[in-house]
Amino acid sequence: MKRLIIIGSGVAGLTAALQAAAAGAHPVLLTKDRLVDSNSELAQGGLSAVTAQSIAAGDSVAAHVADTLAAGAGHCGPQAVRYMCASAADLVEQLEAHAVGFDRTEGGGYQLGLEAAHSAHRILHIHGDATGAGLVAALSAAVRRARDAGKLTVREHALAASLLLDERGAVAGVEVLQDGRAHRLAADAVLLATGGLGRLYAATTNPAGATADGIGLAARAGAVIADAEFVQFHPTLVDPARFPAAGMVSEAVRGEGAVLVTDAGERFMPAEHPEAELAPRDVVARGIHRQLLAGRTVYLDARGIEAERGAGFLARRFPSITARLAACGLDLAADLVPVVPAQHYAMGGIAADASARTTLPGLYAAGECANTTVHGANRLASNSLLEAMVFARTAVDAMLADAPGACAHLDVNDGFDVTQLPTALSALDAAEAPLDLDTLQREASEAIGVYRTGKQLERFAGLLAACAPVSESPRAQLELENLWLAARFTTAGALARTGSLGAHHRLDAAPGKPQPGHRYGWRLSAAERTAEQLSTTTTSSSPSSKEHSA
Repeated sequence: MKRLIIIGSGVAGLTAALQAAAAGAHPVLLTKDRLVDSNSELAQGGLSAVTAQSIAAGDSVAAHVADTLAAGAGHCGPQAVRYMCASAADLVEQLEAHAVGFDRTEGGGYQLGLEAAHSAHRILHIHGDATGAGLVAALSAAVRRARDAGKLTVREHALAASLLLDERGAVAGVEVLQDGRAHRLAADAVLLATGGLGRLYAATTNPAGATADGIGLAARAGAVIADAEFVQFHPTLVDPARFPAAGMVSEAVRGEGAVLVTDAGERFMPAEHPEAELAPRDVVARGIHRQLLAGRTVYLDARGIEAERGAGFLARRFPSITARLAACGLDLAADLVPVVPAQHYAMGGIAADASARTTLPGLYAAGECANTTVHGANRLASNSLLEAMVFARTAVDAMLADAPGACAHLDVNDGFDVTQLPTALSALDAAEAPLDLDTLQREASEAIGVYRTGKQLERFAGLLAACAPVSESPRAQLELENLWLAARFTTAGALARTGSLGAHHRLDAAPGKPQPGHRYGWRLSAAERTAEQLSTTTTSSSPSSKEHSA
């Protein structure tokens, strides 16, 4: 049986670990914090899935596919989208076998929600607005049971520092920082399920651990990063300047009837899109951003919902959001809630095929760190949890079945244009000006935020090339280097794509069509890959110890 390592403990990593354990592979699951710490745990909206119940109500897999393709602005991979949507019902059954309890009606059916850009009620939830937390709780409990039964190994507080390559250039293991030491774990296949890059931005819905670890690991080993310019901004983060602990408000609240208004009490989204507040996320985020740039404050107004649904409806439907807002002195049913757009999800990432293979033999990727082409230029609401788990299962199947040397092949006929990322001086000369996290976040928020211009992007690219990321500890240094790399990939893609498309919006967009389907892929130069691998594998002064993965 092959030796498998899975890096990350969100729903993708947990699902993969359970799948591999069931196949008898005894995988090793690595997580840099606790088993339950991940971006998945914070997901409020739900899991999109066409089930027998929604089909009986008029929904269909074809409709889910069409909605996903439309939200993705024509940039999705249709084959991958069809596979994901068709796999949803089976995934739901598997999740219920792992004791996941989706919300149900008094009659025993699923409580199906509606979210932005969906044409039917097909969103499953857990405890109203705690779907991610419910999934992580159930899946992590199943992982612990499998661990206790000797079917897999879990290593918490283990930070993956670099991928190990064999003489053929295939991935052969992982170097891990744990307990102040560097450990080398051998593997026949490695799955990256490390989540997103939210910490690159000053305002984000992501947790502190979202530091582009998978992108950094893959890029330094030579993998292709694709579609990096497509970064989604959630429209409704409660203004962190006024309520820093309030967090985001799921768009499911707008699905139930909440609207967006200015401080003058005026709605503005009907003029932005026919679906108004239920338009795709990029449209809503830009609509809010325009109001903020004009000096207006934007509020989420849910006060009219309970007049129709009855007193207490919001607290029952959104208990976590209601409680979090109440702790900050806000009442969702009675107050106007100030909101701003914030970085939420990266559609681009490690280029992967429909079997989650990357361009490096032995390396696979699933979840937010991967670019399976499912989300296109703008992710459809509640497709992220679905995509992460569907392709995590596919990845394990491929990891166990693939022959040595199997990898993704990016065909120019499929729209891929792979280029060497411009080399940064700081990658070769650490004596350049230091770049800290606060500066990186501030500059990234300005240059690769909701709105972009060529002038801003060129300035930011120059800064990234001339400054070396410097932090105070081995972990913080590695995470900052990962974010710096993610910024470079995102900026390169945003510069190359001169037209606006989906979540990528250029104020100076070139005339003509934006070329959906043309994918910009980037690979670090050989010299820079060598420099990065050396810098990250020597962050611990303790001697390395060689271990097997199982």
